Amino acid sequence: MLVIEFVGAAPEGMNAQVIDRMNTDISDVRKAVTHAKSLFSNVIVQRKHKPLPHGFRILDSDGREVASWSIDDS
Repeated sequence: MLVIEFVGAAPEGMNAQVIDRMNTDISDVRKAVTHAKSLFSNVIVQRKHKPLPHGFRILDSDGREVASWSIDDS
């Protein structure tokens, strides 16, 4: 099981703030990245009740970052 954290823009030299977090039943990192990008573009950026994320990171069950992406990577 992997966790997707949607994060705001990181101030220089600081960690990005977690805006939203969701658990998934996906265990393949590449599939989780594809799923997170789909959520980011189709759902997350359309909401109005929370700040817009700048990207996401994917964590394994031990809390280690296994993948990340931001709009700067596009």
